[in-house]
Amino acid sequence: MAYITPDYYKNVYKGTPAPSDTDLERYIERASDVIDQVTGFKLYGDKFEKLPDGFVKDMVRKATAAQVEFYVMKGGDASINAGTDDAGSVTVGSFSYSKGGTSASGGSSGSSADRISPSVLDILAHTGLLYRGVCAHG
Repeated sequence: MAYITPDYYKNVYKGTPAPSDTDLERYIERASDVIDQVTGFKLYGDKFEKLPDGFVKDMVRKATAAQVEFYVMKGGDASINAGTDDAGSVTVGSFSYSKGGTSASGGSSGSSADRISPSVLDILAHTGLLYRGVCAHG
């Protein structure tokens, strides 16, 4: 389920223009998936629509739009989500620099974090949706 519409991205958030409307729609779907992942699927299904209008809904929409803009600025969602974004590696002559390292499992450390716009986490930080602990009552 998409948390924003192309109209919201273009006219309310006023995001950087996407290459095409088809790309924008795809980025919105992928960004909504990312929001679901970082929130632990707390809004999955019809839970988002059941929330009262207000702060949390507004922040989810802004976070989704920020992730869409991240895709636009990085040239698309495919390389970012597939983990092939090479922006963290530079080679000049015999000098080479690579952001991060390699973990024991052979994957790049921080690769999951590189898929998410830092703005998404900053925007959602005050909503309670990033809380991963156990709620205890009484």
